[in-house]
Amino acid sequence: MPELVGADSAPEVVALGLAQTATGSWDLGAEGLPPHELVVNWRPCVQCHGATPWSGVRGLVVAGQGPEPEEITTFDEDSVGADRAGQLGARGIEVVADVLRDEALTVFRDYRKAVDEGDVVVHNARGSAG
Repeated sequence: MPELVGADSAPEVVALGLAQTATGSWDLGAEGLPPHELVVNWRPCVQCHGATPWSGVRGLVVAGQGPEPEEITTFDEDSVGADRAGQLGARGIEVVADVLRDEALTVFRDYRKAVDEGDVVVHNARGSAG
């Protein structure tokens, strides 16, 4: 049976929630806490992008910011505009991009191969599989 993978699982939101639980604060930028950063495999989807400034993190590290994951995986990541890094920067969040970019793209390609071979089924809120 293929593994079921949800495009809507919002791993960044889960990571932020776990960090908030571990620190005992909803604000990861609260006084007395060290600056926190979120490290992810690509720029966040619209849901995670929205949660990032609310979390209080001071940094976001991403493997890349382009459309490649959508092209490779067919995930619908939605759009929050072309200048996501600028939007976060305006809220005091430093964005560092292109960290292990090629390696991240290899993971996306391997994932797509698993989908194409039937080892993984992708679903989204509209019930389609890709």
